[in-house]
Amino acid sequence: MAAQQHTNNMAAPSKEIEDVRCPLQVPVKMEAPCQAGGSAKEGEGKCPATIPSAASEDFTRVASRVKQELAEEPAQSWECQWQRVLEVMPAPFTTPVWDSLQLPPLTQGGSTEAYLATFERVADASQWPREEWVTRLVPVLSGQAQQAYFSLDPKDKADYGKVKVAILRLDDYLAMEAHRQRFRHFCYRDAEGPRMACQQLQELCHHWLKPESQSKEQILDLLILEQFLVILPQEMQDWIRERGPETCDRAVALAEEYLQEQQETEKWAQQVRNG
Repeated sequence: MAAQQHTNNMAAPSKEIEDVRCPLQVPVKMEAPCQAGGSAKEGEGKCPATIPSAASEDFTRVASRVKQELAEEPAQSWECQWQRVLEVMPAPFTTPVWDSLQLPPLTQGGSTEAYLATFERVADASQWPREEWVTRLVPVLSGQAQQAYFSLDPKDKADYGKVKVAILRLDDYLAMEAHRQRFRHFCYRDAEGPRMACQQLQELCHHWLKPESQSKEQILDLLILEQFLVILPQEMQDWIRERGPETCDRAVALAEEYLQEQQETEKWAQQVRNG
């Protein structure tokens, strides 16, 4: 599925990040809308391009001005804030210009892929050691992203690449699951007549199964996956769903892992009872 196609290429930002950049015009003062935050109230989501190039001012003065202006302006998306820092400050950074700008939480509703791509650009520009990336990322995880992190094996939790894949895999699975539930829970009374009801069901089914981009085998696999999860014991089903299975093979592997963990837990408990 989609999450498995993501790579850990730190050198180039994703296309999505390029779309949310806030252009910086120097030295002309102008405002450009920040695309990352979606619709915003008047006066918000704008990125005033008033910061001079680092080549024309002392490095420390530029850093101080960046921090002060970002602190005084209305709340913006963090992609927009850091795009301004990355445009103005030369990379690699030699001073901690981000000290007063904590990473915002990775919350539901935004683009997880865009957030992680921006995080990687900041990490590269800041020359953070790769082994520190997870340590810096984990405190800002929340919701499903945090859930994906804690579902990893202990040995994988320090590997940023594996953490990223787990987060994106669960993100993709939950999006697919939301479409599936909308299709399954659609009611006739939600539509205006039988024709409209059938049309809406067709649209909901397309959002879930994506026949325009998936093969017949993949669609069949999704239908079998749905039924396979339904027939599992509830505790096992919940445990597997938390790990975002996108295929039957993945779901079966997780089910076997669950059973193995149960057996090991029972064996350990038996040893404790026997002293």
